[in-house]
Amino acid sequence: MSKLAEFFQGSDTHLGVFYPKHYLLAVFPSLREAQEAARRLLLAGRPSADVIAVPGEDVVDLMEEHHKKDGLWGLLMTEVSRMMDTEAVYADEDLKIAKEGAAFLAVRCSSETAKSRVWSKLQSAHPLIARYYGSTGIEHLAGEY
Repeated sequence: MSKLAEFFQGSDTHLGVFYPKHYLLAVFPSLREAQEAARRLLLAGRPSADVIAVPGEDVVDLMEEHHKKDGLWGLLMTEVSRMMDTEAVYADEDLKIAKEGAAFLAVRCSSETAKSRVWSKLQSAHPLIARYYGSTGIEHLAGEY
């Protein structure tokens, strides 16, 4: 099991599509920048169990694990999501930039207040992409508008 799969504790898919509900995901050009952003959050009081910075290879591993685990149902739901231009499109883009060397920061945010606090600390780090996977949809915080 990948480090990210352990971190998300099984809450990273919905109907076979990547959707880590109540997590803020930010993409950085390098692992060093993602780790620095994680350090900012830890210094601001976020519990270390709620924050992880990983290289793109870990995202590739996570996606491969999901494809194996979810089987035909997962493939079908992913294609439906792509046709509707929803979550799978973002997962496809994440996979592409992960393979190009981008690094990822994931932060567990159990409430809107937590998400706002985390984003206030991360915004000045200028992630390439940042989005929050909430109960009612994806909130785009940086990049891809």
